[in-house]
Amino acid sequence: MTTKPTEQKGFNAFLQDLNEQIAKVQQQNRSTRDFVLQIAERYAYIRLADLVHPIRFLQHISSLPPVCFGTGGFRKSIVDDQEPARHYTAFVFVGYWLPTVLALLVLWGWEILGFFRYGQWSQPDIRSGNLGIRHGRAVRKGGPTVLPPLIQRDLSERG
Repeated sequence: MTTKPTEQKGFNAFLQDLNEQIAKVQQQNRSTRDFVLQIAERYAYIRLADLVHPIRFLQHISSLPPVCFGTGGFRKSIVDDQEPARHYTAFVFVGYWLPTVLALLVLWGWEILGFFRYGQWSQPDIRSGNLGIRHGRAVRKGGPTVLPPLIQRDLSERG
């Protein structure tokens, strides 16, 4: 069953919602791993439970996530579609779980597949993915609270 995504407004809403997710995880004394899984599903529609159903997994990650933010306030150099938070968060997830070299291979492989699928190369996606991978590695080392300042600095139009 697919539900209609919740739509919020731009970068500030993304950052606010992310801070709320961090607070929930901390209040519930949950792990960084739980936080990464939570934001991956919420913002990028990555659900590990779907891995046993590869078609469903691919359908989800290529569709709108449960919570959408749009492009307002995001740095223009990382925007190539209507949901820059989705692509960025997907690569926070990848960067958290995989060593940097493997994460970069996933990023480039994903973009190469996109080139063949859509006939265009996306340099903004590469930039966003690289940031997501670096931020995911930082979350792995420092926990969820390191993410908001990194996002403010690197994803904001005013960063």
